[in-house]
Amino acid sequence: MQDIDLHELRPEELNQVHRIEQDIYPVPWTMNFFRIMAHTVQDLFLVVSLNDEVVGYAVGEVESRGGDRKTGHVMNLAVKESYRRRGIGTLLMDELERRFIEKGVGLAYLEVRESNVMAQSLYRHRGYVYLRKVGHYYGDEDGLVLTKSFNGTEI
Repeated sequence: MQDIDLHELRPEELNQVHRIEQDIYPVPWTMNFFRIMAHTVQDLFLVVSLNDEVVGYAVGEVESRGGDRKTGHVMNLAVKESYRRRGIGTLLMDELERRFIEKGVGLAYLEVRESNVMAQSLYRHRGYVYLRKVGHYYGDEDGLVLTKSFNGTEI
């Protein structure tokens, strides 16, 4: 791919990110929620653009679990349908996990729709394992919680 750029969200990209969200998810995040995340997790709101077009994004956060225990939460990952299976999701996850580790995170987790087999495959390939099912997590569908240890931290 030519001119691929992985970077932190730029304010002028917010509309493109939200458009991807609306195109992909049955119950998309609101624009207001994206604005909040853009201000609260600036260094964990990542975007991939190709020739100045936003083609994917990931949003994460670091949660403190008491003492010095930190957990990374992969809150959202989306890639435009026409750009899937080109390594963009992997690129985003690589960078998000790298930043988690840099911040002292020992364990990461995420939620995924039970029907989203493609995303589950990506996550499992990256070492995420099934933790539990959450009934009606998405309102209209159950969610699966997957987790990954970076340093042998107990799940």
